Amino acid sequence: MRLLRIAAIAPVGLLLLALLPVAGATAPLHGTVTTCNSTSACHFVFNTTAGTGWANTTNGKMSYQLPGEAKASYNLSYATYIARLTGTYTYWTVGNFLGTDVNSGKVVYGTTNTNYTITCHGHSGHGGGCTYTYTTDNGTIAFHFTQAEQTSTAVSCSPTSINVAAHTTCTVTVTNLWNASNVPTGTVHFSNSATGSFAPHPSCTLVSGSCTLKWHPADNTNGAVTIGAHFLGGTGFYTSQGSTSVTVTGGG
Repeated sequence: MRLLRIAAIAPVGLLLLALLPVAGATAPLHGTVTTCNSTSACHFVFNTTAGTGWANTTNGKMSYQLPGEAKASYNLSYATYIARLTGTYTYWTVGNFLGTDVNSGKVVYGTTNTNYTITCHGHSGHGGGCTYTYTTDNGTIAFHFTQAEQTSTAVSCSPTSINVAAHTTCTVTVTNLWNASNVPTGTVHFSNSATGSFAPHPSCTLVSGSCTLKWHPADNTNGAVTIGAHFLGGTGFYTSQGSTSVTVTGGG
């Protein structure tokens, strides 16, 4: 019953990360699972003409060293969920990862896809506990490569609290997480959780990594509003997003 409860609370409706390739992306590198000791902790191996590599997933992080690489990359962002229960004790677990390869400074991303048979040992049938083992039925990992450096997007608005008849000025700053001297260029799209409007447009073009516009709340806006900014990325720069909060009073 414990295993079935785990499946029941798994976030099966969780959306996958929007991991889209950018210009210059090359064909993915595939590997296979060798061992797993939980539904999210696994070891993968790559065998190519460039040699043998490895990847580990555990505790929400991905670490790896691909065939032909001199250094290992650690602690990439990694998320898993149980997509479905395929048998009484068999799970189908899907994972997604995203981060920077330390050998190239470029963003890599990909997926894992593994089936596990989970066995309970030592259950007495009278309330005793189980020791679980995980047998991998099959599993794969796929690495996709880009020619883009990872970025972060930050948004700030001033003032942070306004009357519904007023406006606030919002500035977005996009930072290159790999090479600070290579300042991101491109377009940022803004959004809000209310029905306000941006001026002069809901998007702006980065100049020295930043750009600014104004946000006007709609007449019926009241309370906290989330202002979001989505950097679209482009040649050499990977997409990223950020947000901030503005409080509006006097609406209704």
